[in-house]
Amino acid sequence: MTEYTARIEWATRTTDDDDLVDELVDYHPATSRSERGWVEATITLPAETLRQAATTALAIAEAASAAVLDGAAVLVLEVLPTAEFDERNGLAPMPELVSVTEAAERLDVSRQAVLQRLEAGTLPGTKVGKTWVVQAAAVSA
Repeated sequence: MTEYTARIEWATRTTDDDDLVDELVDYHPATSRSERGWVEATITLPAETLRQAATTALAIAEAASAAVLDGAAVLVLEVLPTAEFDERNGLAPMPELVSVTEAAERLDVSRQAVLQRLEAGTLPGTKVGKTWVVQAAAVSA
């Protein structure tokens, strides 16, 4: 089963966003207005195939229209695998991060040795506030 993301626009500019969210709650909705001002929602749903995801998303969109959008027509239905949707929108997954202490344990060195490597730039890391974090992949390499 693959997760898909669907973006839906309806031919209406007015709605109670809370009612629309309540109607779509099982699909983790985000509602907004499209560039042209139409009511828009983004939902996620599981499906075996793109065809199944598109058919299900259209049924969900039409049910929401009948329930809370006064029967407004569906104007846009865009369905993508969620990984592709995230990639297109610059939503790359956050890499696994480890603390200096955990990096030291994984490298079998002292915490001070890890801090020295971070300061010297021989171990890539990022300071978050006053604390260093290291990508787990860099520790493994």
